[in-house]
Amino acid sequence: MPRLPLTLTLTLILALAGALAPVARARAQLLPVRDQNPLTRAAYLPLPAALDAASDGAWAFAAGVQWSNTVNLANTATEQMLVDEETVEADLSVGRGVGAWQARLTLPVIHRGGGVLDGFIDGWHRFFGLPQGDRPSRARKLYAISYQRAGLAPLQLPAGTALGDLALEAGRPLLAGAASRLEGWLGVELPTGSRSQLTGNGALDAAAWLAGETRLGADWTLAGRAGLSRVGGAAAAALPYQRSLRFATLAVDWSATERLGAVLQLDYHSAIARASSVNFLGRAVELTIGGRYRLASGALFEAGVVEDIEVEHSPDVTFHLGLRWPTGQARR
Repeated sequence: MPRLPLTLTLTLILALAGALAPVARARAQLLPVRDQNPLTRAAYLPLPAALDAASDGAWAFAAGVQWSNTVNLANTATEQMLVDEETVEADLSVGRGVGAWQARLTLPVIHRGGGVLDGFIDGWHRFFGLPQGDRPSRARKLYAISYQRAGLAPLQLPAGTALGDLALEAGRPLLAGAASRLEGWLGVELPTGSRSQLTGNGALDAAAWLAGETRLGADWTLAGRAGLSRVGGAAAAALPYQRSLRFATLAVDWSATERLGAVLQLDYHSAIARASSVNFLGRAVELTIGGRYRLASGALFEAGVVEDIEVEHSPDVTFHLGLRWPTGQARR
């Protein structure tokens, strides 16, 4: 059986679905995904916010799941790292429109363990001809996260479930036109996570970013964001973090119908660990291929697959499922 590239397969599926649905067009939506690296997850990288947000005085709610799996080994002259784990993160968000402002609160719940996806992901990589990395060197369903740097105590990360850091964010339009939009956002992350499980860094983090979109035609939209994050501290002495991080998102959105759309999205962040030569602790570039479907109620269902296109810099694969539902009419 011939193997179709993942992008072509999803495009054909969405094109077929689009041919069977209404013909009006929906707005662009960035997919709310982020790097699920367990050693650097405690640093504040804001989730992309929906530009299709609640109107003044209305509430909006969202629930998203990011399910990742990775095997990554590194051994340099000064660093040793073993990461073989599966993470399931649930991001629970509530937002409200207040005049021209959008306010958002997001609380992550993070579980790490041996997981069940090893066999599926091995087959996924074989089917699409993707690199297997270090996966063949480890048995399935194992769990281990350890890191040691010369001169520092070793870090051993236990399996389990913990809260992540609570993010409080607000944004407002800076420029708006018939075919384009620019917003400014500010955010802080409160230390509600666990330092012992690296779901939080025990410090106050802050970030600022610009987000926007512009129409490329009747069916296509270019959307993105770029910003800086100030990290208050490292989650563990054995793994010092950079204090300043850069992050960016770029996405092309195709509105196949009023309700159905497809998204091709790139997410980037600069190196999080300080003075490390291990790729997994450096910068990351991830590619998400996904889609969304708006229900008659106005709720939005979305799904996506995240791949580490810069291999060994982020988890092998992450699956995203999400649901957003406003209680008031979305602002157009």
